[in-house]
Amino acid sequence: MEEILDELIAVATLGIALFGIVFSLMQQQFQKVYRSFALFLAAVAVNNFPTAMLRIAEAAQIPQTHLVIGVISIFGALCIAPTFWVYVYTLTSVAQKRPPRLYLHFILPAFALLAAMALPFLPADLRSGLQLEKYIAAVGWPMAYIVLLGILEIALYIQLGVYIILVIRRLLRYRRRLKDVYASTEKRELNWIFVIGLLAMIFWVVQILGLLAAFGIEQTLISSVIFSWAGFAIFLASMIWGLRQRPGLLPSAPQGQQPEQESLKYEKSALTADASARIERKLRAAMKLDQLHHNPNLSLWDLARHVGASPNYISQTLNEVIGENFFDFVNGYRIADAMHKLVHTDDTVLAITYDVGFNARSSFYTAFRKVTGQTPSAYRKEMSGRADLDDTKEMQRDT
Repeated sequence: MEEILDELIAVATLGIALFGIVFSLMQQQFQKVYRSFALFLAAVAVNNFPTAMLRIAEAAQIPQTHLVIGVISIFGALCIAPTFWVYVYTLTSVAQKRPPRLYLHFILPAFALLAAMALPFLPADLRSGLQLEKYIAAVGWPMAYIVLLGILEIALYIQLGVYIILVIRRLLRYRRRLKDVYASTEKRELNWIFVIGLLAMIFWVVQILGLLAAFGIEQTLISSVIFSWAGFAIFLASMIWGLRQRPGLLPSAPQGQQPEQESLKYEKSALTADASARIERKLRAAMKLDQLHHNPNLSLWDLARHVGASPNYISQTLNEVIGENFFDFVNGYRIADAMHKLVHTDDTVLAITYDVGFNARSSFYTAFRKVTGQTPSAYRKEMSGRADLDDTKEMQRDT
């Protein structure tokens, strides 16, 4: 029964993955991102193809069916984590760039591919099943082949743990990068990948327990069907969100006006102190006089166009002269505006949230508490009892 369920899950996964590959390759926008996602889906398809075709292979009496399936499955499984990493890296880069030294991520899959290509050259008695007594009797390169398969099987568990860490680190860096170029980041934070990472981590822990049970170190009551369903759930969530996802660091400016590097470094910048001071005055005027912070979708590129300076010079001035990233700079003016409205108007907190430029109540509360240490309602209540109110709109900025 378990074999039938495993086969059904594999068939469903294979069909969904093939659909996703075709859909991704048909997209005209963000082609590098969609092609990276198609590569990940192809790895999933390869991993599930042998199990999905098991019954057909047995009916056709293909020799060494289970051995072939095992080796191909290892190859596909070793490709899943690196290809998902390539997708996440491409999705979170400014110019949709792929990771440097890409070939290093596919060394393990290359060994698995070599193992698959070597199958026809194994001695006939080993190809018939690779039972334990065959392991002991094997000598020479067949023994090396068996050892290689064992190493790849164990490496699969290590690889998954390493790539979970890499993806989470990349997403944390991406979140920091978002705050350099956007005043509102809620819709771009890729929280779904964090969820996928958490599920993958749980799945990894359970697999480790299963591996320990296989060696008799630990007992497990988890069947292969639960493994299959867990993997299918993680894949399905990745599929649904991946096909809908757009790059988060996509410039809203014309070609050529985006930052030159993902990590802002200014060692070779030609920006002088006088020019920085002029840009700072323009930035503050854009907030105080033109009230650009009321735009909930304000980006670094929008602000750069408004003040007539390059995005890199804006970032350098914010970080080195003002001492804030773009996100904190803009939201500082939003909070100062909100503080003024809370004291001097009867507008609801929700109305003030949208009036000052926030596009979500949760982000407004988080930012307000970070600046004042209070909720907006508590701040309004406290300030309403003061007779000598200062102009709160000027309290938080330009001091």
